[in-house]
Amino acid sequence: MKKAILLFALPFFLFACVDNSDTEAVYTGNEIKLAMIPGTVQENTTTGTLTVKERNDGLAEITIQLENILKNASHPVHLHFGDLSTDGNVATYLSNVEERNGVGVSKTILNELDNGSSLTYSDFLSFDGSIKVHFEASGPLEDEILGSTNIGINEAKNAAYLTGEKSITSCNSNF
Repeated sequence: MKKAILLFALPFFLFACVDNSDTEAVYTGNEIKLAMIPGTVQENTTTGTLTVKERNDGLAEITIQLENILKNASHPVHLHFGDLSTDGNVATYLSNVEERNGVGVSKTILNELDNGSSLTYSDFLSFDGSIKVHFEASGPLEDEILGSTNIGINEAKNAAYLTGEKSITSCNSNF
């Protein structure tokens, strides 16, 4: 009888001892979270967050999550040089924000910019840049911004946008 109980309990014990930390082992534990500055396009206002995690290889994994985007939508995301007020050139393109179950998500592992220079997590923290989520890649609403944030050395400038003191509604895509 004791052997039967042991044989019955063994699979539960083994399952309880399985290490599910594979995904946790990818990250160092260093991360930053920023509120995305809301954008309004066609009377639809988004809210969201930008999370940047340091991976064990030193790279930055950038996740953008936006609420209130349109069903089945896909929105381009650009990492720009300079803060939101400068309308700087695109440093690189990030993965599009794709709507899934009512939430828009973009996830990008960033290792270099379009000019070939590397950009690690540490570099990202001191980068002179901003991120903008555009409504569409081309067309009449391509310069409309659904969400944005200053990053790196410009992060402190977000307060004025989040309180409404400053606003960003469009971007010049002709760069």
